[in-house]
Amino acid sequence: MHLTRRSRLLWIGGTPEPICIAECASRELTLDVLGAPLSLIHRTQGRAIIIALDDRAADARLTDELRILLKDAACHGIKGFITCSYADSPKVAEILKAWRMRDIIDVKLRGQEASIIETIARIEHEPPVSESLVITGADSLTDEELILLKRAFCDCSSVKLVKQTTGSAKVYCAFASLLNSRVGPVPLPFFVKFDKAQKIIRELTNYRECTTLHVPFNQRPNLDHDRCLVGPTRGVIAGNFIEQSEALQEVVDRGAGRAPLHSLFEGALRGWRRQAFYAPNYVLDANILQRMRLARPTSYSPFRKARLRRRRTQAGQHCYEFEALESLLASLPPMKHRLGLTHGDLHGQNVRVAGNEAIMLDFASIDDGPLTVDPAALDVSLMIDTRIINGDDWIKVAEEAYTVEALMAPAIPPRPEQPSANLLDAIQYVRQMAFSVQLTPCEYPCVVALQLLRKASYAGPDEEQERRRRFAYRLADRIIKEVARRTSAVTQHNVA
Repeated sequence: MHLTRRSRLLWIGGTPEPICIAECASRELTLDVLGAPLSLIHRTQGRAIIIALDDRAADARLTDELRILLKDAACHGIKGFITCSYADSPKVAEILKAWRMRDIIDVKLRGQEASIIETIARIEHEPPVSESLVITGADSLTDEELILLKRAFCDCSSVKLVKQTTGSAKVYCAFASLLNSRVGPVPLPFFVKFDKAQKIIRELTNYRECTTLHVPFNQRPNLDHDRCLVGPTRGVIAGNFIEQSEALQEVVDRGAGRAPLHSLFEGALRGWRRQAFYAPNYVLDANILQRMRLARPTSYSPFRKARLRRRRTQAGQHCYEFEALESLLASLPPMKHRLGLTHGDLHGQNVRVAGNEAIMLDFASIDDGPLTVDPAALDVSLMIDTRIINGDDWIKVAEEAYTVEALMAPAIPPRPEQPSANLLDAIQYVRQMAFSVQLTPCEYPCVVALQLLRKASYAGPDEEQERRRRFAYRLADRIIKEVARRTSAVTQHNVA
């Protein structure tokens, strides 16, 4: 993408010092002293904005009007700076925190404006908004997301968005028409994902640090970095859309899961999982929860905790509250387990299958943890989200599949005439991947129980899914209690 040079430095707060004017001239930056909201030329050509505060002027100058202006600037790719006295800096930080802009506005000491200009001159050019871009299919986008889209596709005459099945993020297939392309106006489709700014930043960091050298290029989406942008509260990622593919869940349900599952674990995940065998420090002898902070139910958002409480009530009074279940896991003795990098949100929709090759999506949740986390997450999601069995038939199959015995050793292969045979065959393969890396037999049951609670903490799209998630809580309760009972019995026996 060819980016127009942003050549304007916007200034609010009195007359700039001569040294600042000279710095702008030497850097070929036009210095505009603002006295009104941003104009179209400011939004498209502005590179940064400096708010220069006089001493003790923070309360008077940092008004709601200025908050709106700074947010508008950030939406359009204009970097924000506030300079103030040392005495005023705590007050400025407090106001920025209240505005939820502490992470996007830099605070510097008054008198440092000239050195800031040198930094501004090195800022990469951000794409401007294209007001002529024709957009269809963007009805659910917020104003900020629309601005990000108009910037991400500013080199296009039109873009059509087609919503994809997803979770909390907004994911689309985008069909664009390019302007002035050497090849022609019709590129291959893009995927476009909108999410909270912090999540987009984390995912872009994960792409850069964890995928390029460790996940095969043909088993992950490839990003178009010029179209990946972050605003004050929302962000967008764009890259190659995976054409002629289907979700792993659909492939498993129709009985063709073995080959893509092999491709997933021995191909896409290979570069991460092998690291855990190269040094002894990857083996931890500790409680299983020690390196699973985000998997603990007590770390969930208030909304997810409230849903878990409802699930517990619906599952029956014999079930423990999730805090008690977590306490049971925390009271287990140390168990050896192998650590590595995990995808963190591996499920049947986050893996696409083209031919027999698995392609991983969504790298926002990458984290260190037990190597059994990814198999457990996929195990549970394939069962919860399957469409080949429903109602009481599903309850019966899930109840048998999630006993502690079934989670500690390979089960008897399903008979091919069973309606659930394709699903169980795939889950058995996933469990073989888990059993091959665990060092303690109780590890996988514990990790699966946490994944069952995780699924139970989300709302289901229909009554069948609601029922399954209620049952997932009951299964987790049973597994954790049984593991705790067995562990206690073994401890008592060893003491005796």
